[in-house]
Amino acid sequence: MENHVRGIIPAVITPFLENGSINFEEYKTLLQFLVKAGVNAVFISGNAGEFYSLTFDEKARLIKEAQKSIGNTVPIIFGSGAVTTEETVALTKMAESEGADVITVITPYLIKPTEDELFAHFSAVCGATKLPVLLYNNPAITSVPISSALVKRLLCFDNLVGIKDSSGDFALTLDFMHLSKELQVFAGRDGLILATLLHGGAGAVSSIASACPELAVSIYRHFINNEMEKAVEAQHCLAKLRQCFNLGTFPSVVKEVLSMRGFSPGLPRKPVGPLPEEKRRILESTLRDIHVL
Repeated sequence: MENHVRGIIPAVITPFLENGSINFEEYKTLLQFLVKAGVNAVFISGNAGEFYSLTFDEKARLIKEAQKSIGNTVPIIFGSGAVTTEETVALTKMAESEGADVITVITPYLIKPTEDELFAHFSAVCGATKLPVLLYNNPAITSVPISSALVKRLLCFDNLVGIKDSSGDFALTLDFMHLSKELQVFAGRDGLILATLLHGGAGAVSSIASACPELAVSIYRHFINNEMEKAVEAQHCLAKLRQCFNLGTFPSVVKEVLSMRGFSPGLPRKPVGPLPEEKRRILESTLRDIHVL
């Protein structure tokens, strides 16, 4: 991923078979579907990909199979986040050796490091690889926020290229944008894709784009073509679908959308279960309303 890459990056789900193992054939099919839809990169082993449930070896194979499936057609972004610095660095080095193009690092979770401890953590990751590093701010999940002051300190690393901001705090997103013209700021909330672009952001890392890439891609394409009415309409459709995420435990809704579209994503790993039938009907109705089905 060169520093000028912008646009829509789907947070790719990890499909599973009934026995709980990864369905690598379906995984490769999904990646090809996303590339054909016009995405600008793919993000694997993130929250949507259930990284917290995957083994080290499974994560390594996700990179290998992505290389087999899509090669160099778009950059492969790998989530190397973990609780400890040691594991995060090990995953980062593995990802570089296996051919990933970019590293994304979420904050540690379950624990609450100080800002100095976070600086040391991210410094170790940036220092362990020559790959571009994208920070991932998702305090609703981790309870550990990334501040603009911390990002400013980390700009001393040439390979710290950007941040995915899933905080939902758009004032903070703007603060990140104002730190440096070189810093790529990506919307992590699907409802803020167009707003982020309008204020100079690089694009979005979107979980909905994993199932409905055409919706997110259309926002970006209409934006760059200065077709603002169409961009607003596409953002509205995507926002309606995003509201359905509350129907189930993440990423069950994303997988259900893919299933309704004819893919075989399987269920999330337990304890997350399938959507109840009444909620499936609500989701299906929404997909029909926005003309996805």
